[in-house]
Amino acid sequence: MLILHTLIKTLEKTVKITELKFRELSEDKKAFVKLAKKASEQSHAPYSEFFVGCSVLHDNGHIGLGSNQENASFPSGLCAERVALFESSKTLNEIKVSEIAVYATSSKYIVPKMLVPCAGCLQVISDIQTRQKSPIKIWMWDGKDDIFVAEDAGQFLPFHFELKKG
Repeated sequence: MLILHTLIKTLEKTVKITELKFRELSEDKKAFVKLAKKASEQSHAPYSEFFVGCSVLHDNGHIGLGSNQENASFPSGLCAERVALFESSKTLNEIKVSEIAVYATSSKYIVPKMLVPCAGCLQVISDIQTRQKSPIKIWMWDGKDDIFVAEDAGQFLPFHFELKKG
């Protein structure tokens, strides 16, 4: 007689997102987040009409910007976060990314109050965190008074994909 035992293991992840008031941020933090809004003005989004901007803060104080860039050959476009992060990642050996801010606007769609980066962008953020061995704080703003902050991409991708050499 063959008896099979099944072991069921449950993994849980607690997500911590902080909700703040934009008006209560420091002037430096307001300026950083507002740069994401400014970056959205450079979006090329004729198909979705969803204009996204991203600002990237480096450890040395430099702030890089990116905006979503759509293409008629969908899905050849890129999200704002990836545009900004790919530009920033070329100097990771010397200058780490410490924070990103994401902003969006649309006359066609309702922008989510907590604008979470898409899974592809979260994976890129997660990969950069792994490469630089430090977290990247994520600020999410819809242009109103509430702003949401996650300490790192792990809040959204608890089991991210990571290649490790054997």
